[in-house]
Amino acid sequence: MVLSSIATIFTILLNPIFWLKWAIAYVTIRIRSAFQTKRFDLYDIDAIGDPVKLGYIMPQLEKQLEAPFPDSHLQGAADEVTFYGVNSKSERFFVRLSRGLNQKADAFIYLKLATGKTYSLTKTAGYQQLSDGDCQIFSCGRLQMHYLCPMRRWRIFYCGMIKETSEDEKDVEELVFVKFAFSWKASSDVYDMNVCTNPQEIATAVARSDWVLHLVPPIQKFTDVFNLYAQTGVITGTISVNDGPDYEIYLFGERIRNLGKYDASEGCKFTTILGNSPSNGMHFHLSKFSVPHICNNLLAGFLTEKNGEIQHLEKLEIGIKPPQTADKSQTSFEANFLTDRDYEVSGTLEESVIIKSSQGWTGAFELSFIEFTMENRKGFGFILSGDIKNPKRTIKPAPAIVFPDIVPLTVQFSEDAAHFGEISGGKGSSLGKLTLLSEREKSFIVPKGIIVTTAAYREFLTQEILEAVTFLENVAYGNETGDLKEVCAKVQDLLKKTSLPKKIRNNIVEDMKLIFGDEVDNRKFAVRSSATGEDTTAMSAAGQMDTFLGVQGFEQIFLAVQKCWASQFGHIAVEYKRRYGQVLNCPMAVVIQDMIACDVSGVMFTCDPVTNNPSVITITANYGLGETVVSGSVEPDTFVLRRKDDDNILDLESVTVGRKQQKMIMQDRRILQIL
Repeated sequence: MVLSSIATIFTILLNPIFWLKWAIAYVTIRIRSAFQTKRFDLYDIDAIGDPVKLGYIMPQLEKQLEAPFPDSHLQGAADEVTFYGVNSKSERFFVRLSRGLNQKADAFIYLKLATGKTYSLTKTAGYQQLSDGDCQIFSCGRLQMHYLCPMRRWRIFYCGMIKETSEDEKDVEELVFVKFAFSWKASSDVYDMNVCTNPQEIATAVARSDWVLHLVPPIQKFTDVFNLYAQTGVITGTISVNDGPDYEIYLFGERIRNLGKYDASEGCKFTTILGNSPSNGMHFHLSKFSVPHICNNLLAGFLTEKNGEIQHLEKLEIGIKPPQTADKSQTSFEANFLTDRDYEVSGTLEESVIIKSSQGWTGAFELSFIEFTMENRKGFGFILSGDIKNPKRTIKPAPAIVFPDIVPLTVQFSEDAAHFGEISGGKGSSLGKLTLLSEREKSFIVPKGIIVTTAAYREFLTQEILEAVTFLENVAYGNETGDLKEVCAKVQDLLKKTSLPKKIRNNIVEDMKLIFGDEVDNRKFAVRSSATGEDTTAMSAAGQMDTFLGVQGFEQIFLAVQKCWASQFGHIAVEYKRRYGQVLNCPMAVVIQDMIACDVSGVMFTCDPVTNNPSVITITANYGLGETVVSGSVEPDTFVLRRKDDDNILDLESVTVGRKQQKMIMQDRRILQIL
């Protein structure tokens, strides 16, 4: 390394143009850094009385950096999260998620266990699963990454089909159901590439490149492209295969967050070595980058010592040698780097896999598992290498659905406002999204209807109702004495007896007539509650509020709407909310939907309702309306199908013919239950 440094200095002295460019770049970097705020230099143990500086309150900047970025950022920049981990049993884990426009994303999973089994995600493209008001989740298909505490703790979850191979039969692949839940906990400070990379090294790499503008160093473009940070940590959790027993995982590794701009990164070539030595707890991240017109052979990275202290890289040399053996099965590599002292790393590359990308840039990079020796201690890790091609976004962002300035009292399923759970509740927002999808796909039909919004609910609440609800809340939480069942019944009676405001009535009539015309009086409708707090990841609330079927005529519809609102104050619903720490008086919408006189109705689960296995599809069905199936009042027919592969080819696995003791039908003005 010393000889290399001397050779570099000698070359510089013989090249005055290079030296001039280096000086300009270095001065520019120093001036920028003098005025640049360190985004992770946020703590000061001596800042008495400042909860943010002392670390008691998470800085807003950390939350913003860890959360998914908006489409305005995605149009020209990355939004990627990568985790990797290894251990002394040669177990290894690598997962990457890259977000794209229009709720699309790329995902890659590679996991090898000590059993010799390897699991890899086959389809790398999918849709993000967005939930109202939640900006902490990165998702692609069935993969989710959720930051629990910015810069400190993350959760990595997958539940789906994945390809399995074994060391004995590497050419034989089997599609299996894998479920894992890992947590990542930080064990070091944050390495910010723009701030922590040696300024002299940046100046050297920038000076080696061809500048687009003479005597104007591309420092701003450098900052934009290399907007990434990394942190070492520990990954723990369990994995199960085909509903088998849980297998525990404990890995040491790193998290990498990439937010760099793509427009200037075309032609970027990179090699990154990620390594961990479990016996002494040392971890290193060594990278070499070349980006046309920005930098040439940039050397960057860090070493994390066993106490979590980060040492920034001063010098680096990486050499990868082609296979020397007759079978050409292994490639060797060497890396020499300097932090506070010199380190030498040497090892071999094994089991290379290709990671393809379609979000942000097209192409692929190679991921290779490595075993190495550093300071006479064995270590494990990965080498990533590749180049970025065509980094421009090939699609335009879809028009965003904007939250209305004034929330209407009623909305139709087809209106944009219906998509927001804050306006339409759980069922209502789902029906709004399904209606939009049905209009696009033309492959299924959603019966039409309207949603009486949460704004109408607030309009309906009188001072008398609010006082009664406040008393109910005090009784429920022990602040006042009273019989909870009786208090719940009184609140429900009050909501049913209170007159529905005229403007809510008029809005319901107007929207219903717009959809159904003069036929509205002759049609029957299902009137269903749609609370804002139902059907979340934390709680279901299924069956806690009331549904009314076969409702005909506006007066009956008005009454059914009030009964739905009143049902959230039923004793069972109140107890359920109290148990889960929910607000008792949560905003509630009501769905009014055209009823279909079905000959046969059923429920389909697109994954196993018990194990979440996505290869299993379960359909239960009965004659007549679906209420008998949903309520469990009959033994329905049950069909179990299984997906064979990624192309969704289905096999009928089993059929169970139920007794179907009764059915519910819609006849004239009544709902009849026939035995």
